[in-house]
Amino acid sequence: MTRLNQRRQSSLFRRRLPRQSTTVNGMFAGNDYLSLSQHPEVIAAAQQALNDWGAGSSGSPLLSGYCLQHQALEQELAEWLGVQRTLLFNSGFAANHGVLTTLPESGTIHFDRLSHASLIDGIRHSKKRFKRFHHNALHELNANPGDWLVTEGTFSMDGDRAPAAALATTVAEQKLNLILDDAHGLGVWNSAGLGSFASLNKQTRLLTGTFGKAFGVAGAFVAGNDDDIETLVQFCREYIYSTAFPPSQAAAIRASLAIIRSDEGERRRQQLAQHIDRFKSYMRQAGLATIDSDSPIQTWVIGDDEAVMTAAQLLREQGIWVSAVRPPTVPAGTSRIRISLQSGHTEQHLKALTQALDKVAQQLPSHVLNHAPNQTPSQGVAE
Repeated sequence: MTRLNQRRQSSLFRRRLPRQSTTVNGMFAGNDYLSLSQHPEVIAAAQQALNDWGAGSSGSPLLSGYCLQHQALEQELAEWLGVQRTLLFNSGFAANHGVLTTLPESGTIHFDRLSHASLIDGIRHSKKRFKRFHHNALHELNANPGDWLVTEGTFSMDGDRAPAAALATTVAEQKLNLILDDAHGLGVWNSAGLGSFASLNKQTRLLTGTFGKAFGVAGAFVAGNDDDIETLVQFCREYIYSTAFPPSQAAAIRASLAIIRSDEGERRRQQLAQHIDRFKSYMRQAGLATIDSDSPIQTWVIGDDEAVMTAAQLLREQGIWVSAVRPPTVPAGTSRIRISLQSGHTEQHLKALTQALDKVAQQLPSHVLNHAPNQTPSQGVAE
């Protein structure tokens, strides 16, 4: 039996469901945390660039694909982050994989067990020696000066954060090269929307981030010093051999960045933070436990694969779209409903979501909920 047939016959078979609306009402599955994907200024910037530059970039960045919109975006990102240079990629996966297969030329790579698949694959494909440590357990590190430390600022499945103070101390004391993926933190929290990087900028050698979360568009970037970025330009296969994303996409991202850095961006972050607090309060009142997270990623761990799919379907029937996440994306026995909150949600949206979750919990078999894992951040899969 092929692995495809095995997957078809299991409870882990994945199906795509086409979204039929752009409305935020009932949408709790996307990562559009600041609700910028529908912002009129972002849309207008993309439309103007389409008229000015056409639909595509026409080539890879080192041929004909790199235009003034890309250059301006890289410069504006560097100014925002306070770094020497940035470099654009088509996706967060390409950025992380490209960085890890190109830059670490010596030393061991140490990484959090719950790191994103793009980081794990990049580390494995780098052919460098690597060591895992349990989730956020920095005390487990026994590194040598010059080694590499890879982690996320905000983790994509649990929504919890890396311990910034401990991370800064560890990097400084052990003289490590930190690669920080803050895809789910940038734009969302901290001063000017700088996420974990706000308190780790001096310790971070390379920062990776995406434009498909708080920015509401698509694509990704790497930020760092001039030599590291130039090394990627010269040797990173994911960058060299990929068509650059369209100028209209770069223009939309520039508009999003301007909003993120503005007073409006701060208001949206404050609104999102209020939504997170309200939702957690509503869930406690309903007697429903979630993983402890102060990020827009809120997680209800059910455990049973089929029960999670049933719960997601029952929620869709009530007009609520959430993500049902199962292995291998998360460890076995921790299948979950992953909820993404947005600044554009309203209090009524949050109440409707909580009521729907409560109703679904009552419809699931009692033995499933009685044996659900504790709602604490995952510790990863033991070797």
